[in-house]
Amino acid sequence: MKHSPKQLPEVGVRPKRVLSPSEQKSLATTAAASAIINDETAKWESKTARLKALRLAKEAEEEAENALKPAKKPARAKAKVTLATKGK
Repeated sequence: MKHSPKQLPEVGVRPKRVLSPSEQKSLATTAAASAIINDETAKWESKTARLKALRLAKEAEEEAENALKPAKKPARAKAKVTLATKGK
């Protein structure tokens, strides 16, 4: 019996497997869950980047303000008042 060229499978190529309905549902659920997770991750990363930029800008502004102010002299340490020295 001779086969036509269309009927012979190519060497090294496997035919695609037909998925059962439960496997198709499982793949659809997995794809939907992955999409939701990826979306939430992207939102989280963008929010983190935005807040980091705001924090760095605020810190730079505070450093600029502190650079304009004259440096304060450190306060002298006060002597501790204890019961032994208080009575003298």
